[in-house]
Amino acid sequence: MKSWIGRGVLGAAGLLVAGAIVLAVEIQLARSGGRLPHLELALDHPGAGPRVVWLGDSTAAGVGASTASAALPSQVADGLGVRDASLAVLAVSGSRVADVLAEQVPLVAGARPDLVLISVGANDTVHLTGRGAFRHTYERVVRALPAGVPVVLLGVPDMGAVPRFAQPLRAVAGWRGRNLDTEVRRVAAATGAVYADIAGPTGPSFRHDPGRYFAADDFHPRDAGYALWADAVLRVLRREGLPRH
Repeated sequence: MKSWIGRGVLGAAGLLVAGAIVLAVEIQLARSGGRLPHLELALDHPGAGPRVVWLGDSTAAGVGASTASAALPSQVADGLGVRDASLAVLAVSGSRVADVLAEQVPLVAGARPDLVLISVGANDTVHLTGRGAFRHTYERVVRALPAGVPVVLLGVPDMGAVPRFAQPLRAVAGWRGRNLDTEVRRVAAATGAVYADIAGPTGPSFRHDPGRYFAADDFHPRDAGYALWADAVLRVLRREGLPRH
């Protein structure tokens, strides 16, 4: 009996080790995968209307979009239907929530925003930021923004739809992305920010037709993918009556 138990424990341990090795290899392959050409997209648009400021990572910086007008912030700004809105994008590709806090938040006050949108969490998903640390840092981000300015937090996208990730990494990334998305919801509830679900309304489309919605690096959205995200964000902004000008 004891020998069988011992063999079972050793077998389970071996499977765990083998699984960890497979995941480690897949993570390294995913990180070293194809990169998109670096495009300097001029996303900022000065205007006399409401001032909209975006913080976050590559998805807010327009990586994967073919032109500035196809980037997520631009598509949202164009869809607002607000005359002469001003757009300032402070997002930096590769940023995690700690980077947003340290490097982007200090620049917000100078932009004098009427509305702040934040898109971050994908890099925290793949770099294994803990849920508690993610939530705590994200709350600090929101609470450090100018008082009285509405804030919209975009949820974490469906990381389980990313073609660059092989299985089982894709499943693990999807699980971690859902966990961090739950924390974004909690941050919104705790700080009075507005949560905009991205994974729910757009994830099925990305999974069903990745060639249409993912860029050539199989990680970032392309123009059509950002259009799906923009529609999801705009529905929330219209529901909340934002920006209020």
